[in-house]
Amino acid sequence: VCQDPELQRWTRIPVPYPRVDAEWFVTEIETRAGERGEEFHFAVVDVASGQGLGSVALVLVPGAPGVGEVGYYTAPAARGRGVAADSVGLLVDWAVDVVGLVRLELHIDPRNTGSLAVARRCAFELEGVLRSRTEHRGERRDVAIHARLRP
Repeated sequence: VCQDPELQRWTRIPVPYPRVDAEWFVTEIETRAGERGEEFHFAVVDVASGQGLGSVALVLVPGAPGVGEVGYYTAPAARGRGVAADSVGLLVDWAVDVVGLVRLELHIDPRNTGSLAVARRCAFELEGVLRSRTEHRGERRDVAIHARLRP
């Protein structure tokens, strides 16, 4: 999935991203971050077939107690079926009910229509656009900040 050009267009996944890098991320980076309670990455899998559909993650924002950033992606074959919105919805419920977060954020390139649709479906509200906020593969990009607060 990480070889998908559309995924690479919007995320910070390294290009190229060989299997050895993926294995290193799962066995080393994610394991340590999870043990420290800083990041939580989950595979999204079709229960019936076992097919991988994507990923969803929660990263606690350093220096901002109760705040987390949500990230997600879906495999090309799973797009347009509500997989991302369903996964983000489950993650939000878990982040609020179990982790105890009060604010969840999405940081989205304003041109990423798929992620903007997920934000709307999951009741995240646009708070503003930070112009030229980040650099992605040598290009300055805006970031639209969406947030959802604990009810």
